Amino acid sequence: MILRKIFKVLISMLFLVTNNISIAQTVEDVFDKFTSVGQLGLTVTNFGVLGNGWNQIDGHILPSCQYKQHTEILREQIEHFSFSGLWIGGLVNGERRVSTSIVDGVFESGQEGFEFFANSNISIMSSISSTAEDSMAQYFSPFAVSHQDFITEYKDYGDTPEDDLGIPNHNPLGITVHMESYAWNFTYADAFVILNYTIRNESEETINNIYAGIWADASVANMNYTNIYEPGGGFNWYDNLDGFDGSVDEAGFNRDIGYQYDLDGDDGWAQSYIGINILGGSVPRPYWDTYFNQWVWTSNNNEDYPGYTMPLTDYDRYQQLHSSVPPGTGDLYTDEGYPNQSNSWLFMTSAGPFGSQPSESDSSGWELLPGDSCNIVFALVTGLWSGGGDDSPDRRANLQTNADWAQKAYDGEDKNRNNILDEGEDIFLFLSVSNQIITQDFNYLKNNAFSSSI
Repeated sequence: MILRKIFKVLISMLFLVTNNISIAQTVEDVFDKFTSVGQLGLTVTNFGVLGNGWNQIDGHILPSCQYKQHTEILREQIEHFSFSGLWIGGLVNGERRVSTSIVDGVFESGQEGFEFFANSNISIMSSISSTAEDSMAQYFSPFAVSHQDFITEYKDYGDTPEDDLGIPNHNPLGITVHMESYAWNFTYADAFVILNYTIRNESEETINNIYAGIWADASVANMNYTNIYEPGGGFNWYDNLDGFDGSVDEAGFNRDIGYQYDLDGDDGWAQSYIGINILGGSVPRPYWDTYFNQWVWTSNNNEDYPGYTMPLTDYDRYQQLHSSVPPGTGDLYTDEGYPNQSNSWLFMTSAGPFGSQPSESDSSGWELLPGDSCNIVFALVTGLWSGGGDDSPDRRANLQTNADWAQKAYDGEDKNRNNILDEGEDIFLFLSVSNQIITQDFNYLKNNAFSSSI
């Protein structure tokens, strides 16, 4: 608990001081932008980290990952994580390399774990054009995908793709990451944010079998009930449980949502889920898989759950990016096979392999050639509990519904998720005014924003 508090102080210093790295960073870190059009308020930065660590920004309390943010009902103003961030791993000449935006247990800028650096500011675009409807119209662009697009870029190296910036044990992949986040204010699309990552190989080496994941230091809580901003406010890092929802959606695909929830819902004040799933990418759906991992904060040795440990090296991190924790049975596990002992659990949802072209004839392996790009698209999804009792598919109904809407946003008309509009798929169905608007947004998003040619 003490170390966790120290980490929060030091990470706050990371946000407030210039990075102590081997070269001067020419672009300032941005950490005060959050999605505001929908009910999910998510802080987005230009260095790969999501969330604000529940640190006050310029004296103000801003959402880190809050759902709902536009409500007067205090019980519904639920926060979901302090920090989250991108991990990307690949093979370079057979060597495992992983670049991470953040890891647990690393406390200072310039140390192993903080391995992405701002390469641009954050720009904003919006598909809202009428100032009478929304102030977002000041950012109107005909090229916007959603009601609020955040666009930025960062990289894992310094002056050259080989420059490790003096970070211990950091062996750069030599990549830039172009990130776009999308948020809507529709009532059926305001509980998720889509995160679109385009990875470009800036090095002279081919990167094989890229896997990417989002690490989350989640702790579902309501600051109106247990306030981390006040000494003695009752906030608790250690009453959380994780799980993996592999249920099947109406299209016949597994949802594959890694998620976390508060053990008892804090007497009705924290009855919500935070979930992360992969919507797709430049590699067609049949050729990549989703993986789920969880471990206790900074714990690389867990006697109760031997397979649930923190990776310490790039070798181990790459292993976790393309494998899952083993579900268990018995008194220490839930009915769905995941630990039932609450703790300060972290979780990560990842997927792969990705690349710009197959490296195997059966497309089981992929490679990213120098100068090429590939992309992977995540959804960060929230959902209030649907009923009480223990965690179950029925209680996760809202999380599943919101995740399904995020998937529809990505798929557009590509019903079989093969990245091709096959015969019979290229059809508009205007069921309502709102459906027409969001269908247009979704098809632009699918056919343009997620094009493998970018």
